[in-house]
Amino acid sequence: MKEQNKLAIQMYILFIVVFVVFGVIIVNEKISPLKIPKVTEKITTYLNKNYKDISTNITMEEVEYKELKYQAKVSSKDNDNLYFYIYYENKNITDTYKEDYVKGKSIISYQEDTIKKNIKKKTGSIYKITILKTLDKYTDKIKNEIINSKTPERIKIYNLEAELVVGEFTSKDIYNSITVFADNMDSKKITPKNYTFIIQDPKEETNALKISNLTYEVIKNDNFKTIINDIMKKKNNELLDTYEIEYEYLN
Repeated sequence: MKEQNKLAIQMYILFIVVFVVFGVIIVNEKISPLKIPKVTEKITTYLNKNYKDISTNITMEEVEYKELKYQAKVSSKDNDNLYFYIYYENKNITDTYKEDYVKGKSIISYQEDTIKKNIKKKTGSIYKITILKTLDKYTDKIKNEIINSKTPERIKIYNLEAELVVGEFTSKDIYNSITVFADNMDSKKITPKNYTFIIQDPKEETNALKISNLTYEVIKNDNFKTIINDIMKKKNNELLDTYEIEYEYLN
């Protein structure tokens, strides 16, 4: 009997807690939109005070209440895919300016997707694309190109990773496959900073080779055959160090 009473009390307490919590959430949801004008004023003041240097080049969207906090999206006038958020929660204001705007997380992600789409239109294939640096690590000229370009696949800022099919797992076939692939990309004005290739042995599924940090200039170099030969022999080669080429056997 005592156990039943104890359980009943616990269930009652749990009901009260859940009722109160949901009540607070519902009241919050009802009241919060009414506070938007005041919060907008606070966020606008914060923006003008902290980011005067970019004030003429940004626009702020309307403040909205989302996921139990207020937020405003601030976008570049040059490209609205370069943006950051300002949050207001519990009387505190925070933002994603450094990560999203300075380092360019938002525009980098967008341009990686753009490169993928543009390459698919030109080749019919999808490749893994990785822009190699954050926006703040590039010169002003390249920054502007990244922000404004409609054809970022022409800018040498990214790594393109592809899996190649070879007739035989030999130096000759691997050399030919890489050369033909890179020439085809270049002819379509697809110009990554470097390539990563994964080549599967057609006769042995547990044997595959990954070659990283290959530039088109190296691929067209007279030494490239020697580089591939030495990789296949797992032989140390000073050319690998010179061109900072990495390789590993997978599986």
